[in-house]
Amino acid sequence: MASRRLGNEVANYRQVLFIGDSTHGEFSAALSWLHGQGDVVLQATVDAGVAWLEASNQQPSVIVLGVARRGEHESKGLAQVTRLVPLARAIALVGSWCEGETRSGKPPKGWRRIYWHQFGRWAAGELLAPTGEDAGDWKLHPAHLPRTSTESERAFTWSRWSLPAGDGRVAVNTVRRVDYEALAKVCAVAEYDAIWCQEGDGDSIATVNCVLWDRRGLQGAELRELMHWRECWEELPVVATIGFPRPQDYRLVEQQIVQGIVGKPFVLPDLVFALKQAAAVSSRKGEAA
Repeated sequence: MASRRLGNEVANYRQVLFIGDSTHGEFSAALSWLHGQGDVVLQATVDAGVAWLEASNQQPSVIVLGVARRGEHESKGLAQVTRLVPLARAIALVGSWCEGETRSGKPPKGWRRIYWHQFGRWAAGELLAPTGEDAGDWKLHPAHLPRTSTESERAFTWSRWSLPAGDGRVAVNTVRRVDYEALAKVCAVAEYDAIWCQEGDGDSIATVNCVLWDRRGLQGAELRELMHWRECWEELPVVATIGFPRPQDYRLVEQQIVQGIVGKPFVLPDLVFALKQAAAVSSRKGEAA
């Protein structure tokens, strides 16, 4: 089957029911995005959400479940929600305290898990992908898969879309050669050249458009290492791939120390889109100069 190209086109906004703690800090960016699109109904608990659905007779096309901690919402109530709106897309917006829940906990069944730091990249596609006769190529988007689909099945669906083509060179800064080789393959799929650039490689890094900084995290000694490295290459946009991002990591984006953060593990579109945005920043700086 022919591949499909990922774009920015989405259907018109539809009503969303948000269930959970709307004051939770990790959900603020997601809620801001939702409110910027249109009608959002907030309900603090599953019971309140069920009561609103029954009383209002509304059929929101998307339900976002805010999960700040493990076991926060009872499965019985969640099953009632999905029975009341069987055609709605069910999204679990998951906070940091739920990391590892799929291995050692009991995550809500039938709800597409999106971590709080992934929401900005996936919201439009997951929540607003067209349906029915208007779907067109979007019928192959993972948002159209059954609720029982596994992450492996979703990844296979993504493989049927072609990635946006890149242009330029990426400097990969990572401790281990094996990590560089894996990330270089990702860059090659998106048509970027890659070099393994460690601190002090001034001649080679002068030819790149952006930096891919791969570490376990962005705090403590690893942050100090990044700040020391940036003293030499301050003008280059940086995309960081780290494990289990935290809100304090994203403050570095606000401070423009890094231009993007991609949490590990990631799927190819996650990293490719972040690289494309960073390369665009580099191009604008070049034009301004």
